[in-house]
Amino acid sequence: MQQSMGPDLTVSPKSITPSGTAVKSAAERTKRDDEVTLRRTILKVCCTLLAASSVWGSWSCTAKAHLKWIAFYGQTADEHALSSYDIVILDPAFQGSVTGIAKTGARVCAYLSLGEVRTSDPLYNQVDRSALFGENNDWPGTFRIDIRYRSWKALVLEKLIPDIYSKGFTGLLLDTLDTPSYLERLDPDGNRGMGQAAAELVREVRRSFPNLLVFMNRGYALLPSVTDCIDGVVAESLLTTFIPGENGGYGWNQPSEVAHQLSLLSPVMHRHTPLPVLSLDYWDAGDPGTIKEIYARERALGCHPYVATRMLDSIIPEPAG
Repeated sequence: MQQSMGPDLTVSPKSITPSGTAVKSAAERTKRDDEVTLRRTILKVCCTLLAASSVWGSWSCTAKAHLKWIAFYGQTADEHALSSYDIVILDPAFQGSVTGIAKTGARVCAYLSLGEVRTSDPLYNQVDRSALFGENNDWPGTFRIDIRYRSWKALVLEKLIPDIYSKGFTGLLLDTLDTPSYLERLDPDGNRGMGQAAAELVREVRRSFPNLLVFMNRGYALLPSVTDCIDGVVAESLLTTFIPGENGGYGWNQPSEVAHQLSLLSPVMHRHTPLPVLSLDYWDAGDPGTIKEIYARERALGCHPYVATRMLDSIIPEPAG
C-alpha cells in the first residue's frame, strides 16, 4: 500500500507499566531484573525441573521434565481440561474464566499479533490507516502493519496489553513478528528499519510489563536482539505443517527445512541460560499414531511439543502410551 506520509521513526510511545509509571531509574532496573529472575524461576518450577541447564540446553533428548502447554483460540472450552496444562495460550476474546483456568497453577497467556491485524478484529477500527500495508493473501481479511508507526506502538502498549492484563492473563504470545523482516526484505529501502522497530517493540513490552511472561512465535530474525527479554519461543510448524491435498491437509517438513529452523533457534537453545522452545505442529486429529510420533521427535530435539489442528479451535490431548 502506498504510504501518504512516512512513519515517525524517532519518537517512541511512553514506556508504561500496568500502574502507569515509567521505568527509568537504576533502582527500577534492578527491580525489573529481579522480577525477570522470579518469572523464569516460576517457569522452572512449572516444569518441575531438576536442573535448568539439562532441560533447555540441548537438541538431544536429555530433558528430565516436559512442559505441558496448549494453544487454543476458540471462544469456549472445557476449562477443567485447559487447567491441566502448565501454559495455556488463549485468544484474548476467550469467553470463559481466565482466572478459573489459572487456579491450578496454569500460566494463562493471551495471543497478541504485532505485525498484522484482522479486519474482523474489533481493534481494526482503532488502527491508523496509514500504518496498514496490503492484505496477506495467505490469510484473507488480514492486513500487514508498518510496525515503525508510533501510533501502532502506542495502541499496543497503552491499550491492547493493559486490556489483556485487566482480564487476568499473566503472559503474552507475540505473533506475526516474521512480517516486519519479510517486508523489509521485499523493499530494503522503503521498509528500512522494520526489523529493528519490531525488536524494539518487544523490548518495550518487556520494560513496560515486567510481570508478564513473554513468548514469541517464530520471529527468528529478531532472536539475537531479544533473547534477554523473552521467556521462550514457540516454534510453529517445526516438523510438520498444513499442506492442502496431502494426508488430509498435513505433511512433514523437509529435513533441510527442519535443520534451518533449528539453526535459527540457536540463540535461545544454546545461550548461557537456554530458553524453552515450545514446538507447535499440525496434524489430523484422527491419526493418533502420527501425532504420538511427532511428540517423540520433538522431545528428541529438546522441544516441548503440542500438536494441533490448523485452526487451533479444539483441545487435542497427547495420545496415551
